[in-house]
Amino acid sequence: MSTEKSFIEKVKDWCKQFVADAESPFTKKGAISYSMVLIGSCMFALADFLFVVPYGLAPGGVYGLMSVFNNLWDWPMKNVIFMDLPLFIIGLIFLGSNFGIKTLLSILFTWLFTWAIESYGYIATFGYIPLIHSGEYITPEVFATLGKQVQEMYLPVRALGGGIIEYFKPDYILNTVVGGLVYGVSISIIFYTGATSGGSDIISMIIHKYAHIPLGTMVIIVDSIIALTSFAIGGDIRIPIFSIIFIYLEGIVINKIVTVNKYQTLLIITDNVEGMRDLILKELERSGTIFTGKGLYHNVERNMIYTTVNKKEYNVIKFAAKKLDPNCFITIISNTETLGEGFQPLPEK
Repeated sequence: MSTEKSFIEKVKDWCKQFVADAESPFTKKGAISYSMVLIGSCMFALADFLFVVPYGLAPGGVYGLMSVFNNLWDWPMKNVIFMDLPLFIIGLIFLGSNFGIKTLLSILFTWLFTWAIESYGYIATFGYIPLIHSGEYITPEVFATLGKQVQEMYLPVRALGGGIIEYFKPDYILNTVVGGLVYGVSISIIFYTGATSGGSDIISMIIHKYAHIPLGTMVIIVDSIIALTSFAIGGDIRIPIFSIIFIYLEGIVINKIVTVNKYQTLLIITDNVEGMRDLILKELERSGTIFTGKGLYHNVERNMIYTTVNKKEYNVIKFAAKKLDPNCFITIISNTETLGEGFQPLPEK
């Protein structure tokens, strides 16, 4: 008789794992953590409407891709849920339950805020108006009287579901700088809780797992491809260029806020050394050292793994630890500097 679990049984196991890993919202730490996920998600959705969609930018992720669809075919941004949730489920199938409940909540909170703004907020009344522009608006009637070269200086303020309300003169540079910074802060708030934004990150993680391409490289490749799709909006080369600059600025902010201490050294005391070893070597493609020590209280020998990882890799270990060994003990040491192979090179002098 086959002992392989059915898909329904696997789904039940994933749900149980979500419940087991979930941080209680009724503690002070849990309440702060879930509040940060809510604030970061709402801030991300608002930034998307204020800086990305009106300019037709595509700064990576499923929201960047939906921005392109929105500009090309007037698809409402709230339709992003039809990409985000399937990707999350695919991530569960291929990567396991390491995402955690906070990532699912981040996806749902961002979508709910997106849905509320488009259904009942200012967009339902005023259209996709930008926060930053040159201050000049003209009506479609005036726009029609302008020469072609002058018309190219304006972008339309589109109504929800199609149609043009008016035209505005864009300020690409200021919009990209401010939008990239706000985007970075909002995503940093989400990352800081141990959640991820889901979306295209899941595609990158799956390709990384099976093609063994470095995860950071895959994220850049996937987001850059999405950014290049924005060229389809009017064939304007400025749009993908500013989208890539937007991604770069967003990344700088995330690195400054989330990875102040970029690498962390972990001391893991566990009875499941082989499981932890496979996770670190095969999943994260990191290395480490195994020590054997004797506990003070029980005077019993136990194994300890010493390894250094980045913050994202640490989150993978943290969420997998309870599943691999519910009784393991992990000490985290934040590093000011890490030198050697796989990290910063050793100085020559």
